[in-house]
Amino acid sequence: MEHVAHRKKRQYDPTSPPQLPTFGNVPILPHTFQIVLRLARPRTWTFAASSFILGYTLAGGTSLFQIGLGLAVAALVTAATNVINAYADRQEDSVNQPRRVFWVEQIGRHGTIVSIAILYCLAFIASLFLGPLFMLVLAVGVFNSVFYSVRPFRFKARPSLSLVSFSGAVGLAFLSGVSIVGSISLLNPLFLLTTYFMLTYGTVKNLPDYAGDKKAGTKTTATVFRTMDGAIRFSGFLLFTPYLLLATLILMGQLAPIYYADFGMALILAIIVAKMLTAKSPQELEKTHTLGFFYAISFILFTLVLTSPTLSSIVVILSAYVWTLLVSRVSMDSRIERRDWEKPRRRKD
Repeated sequence: MEHVAHRKKRQYDPTSPPQLPTFGNVPILPHTFQIVLRLARPRTWTFAASSFILGYTLAGGTSLFQIGLGLAVAALVTAATNVINAYADRQEDSVNQPRRVFWVEQIGRHGTIVSIAILYCLAFIASLFLGPLFMLVLAVGVFNSVFYSVRPFRFKARPSLSLVSFSGAVGLAFLSGVSIVGSISLLNPLFLLTTYFMLTYGTVKNLPDYAGDKKAGTKTTATVFRTMDGAIRFSGFLLFTPYLLLATLILMGQLAPIYYADFGMALILAIIVAKMLTAKSPQELEKTHTLGFFYAISFILFTLVLTSPTLSSIVVILSAYVWTLLVSRVSMDSRIERRDWEKPRRRKD
């Protein structure tokens, strides 16, 4: 009876880490898997996956087996990138995303390294069936993935270089799709368009973190400006420049006139930029960042439809949105969602 009474009086302390069963220093499933999956941010996998399919379709690929493996590699490398970034950004996240720091601390350095190694190994195994050129692109992608956040390079610490590295999430995925069934060309107009599009989008994600990055002394494309308003205006202007590149490529005959339809996406962008300019807090900017996320994947997916206006492309679009909405619905993102295991639990007598 005393034991039961003692249990009833126990209060959950959210500042203390949950006492999970462990194997060595690493909590065992299901909590470890849940934490790693949230740090891997499944909704962001859509960028690389959509760009891979765009490149593969453009090159004339038709094998469902190759598509499945390519999508798996895209997801695994993106997941590893996000886990590395979460671990490397603990100082900034202590202000910007304290929940994410909590999660990282639960699996620790050893658990982080093990998780990343597993993700990269699985990607490498899948790449064995996709040819040597694909594996070469994968090697470049892994290098970019690791050193986007990790020293000595830490590309994200250099504003201009960070955008170039960030754009690799789409550009390298596109090249990997092309590499399976064709030769790689860095002058491919759709490669140039989608990569530059992703480069400009990279400025948006830094806006909600402006205050925290300033406090941590982190130099980003936002904190190089003296005020958040200046950073927002710069990002808003830059986001429209891919349409100048698009028009130039069409006028030069590098892209068919059908791609003028992409300009319809600029109307959605105008609404998002207007919301950015009127945002009064990091929370409001986070909401516009989410809108920007859907806008960005929509641009890539709509470009896929223009490239290959088939039923298969429609299925890809629907699948991408279903996946994104599903993982958002179940709160599977370490950037914005709350950790459900911090909530007080009911205890049965």
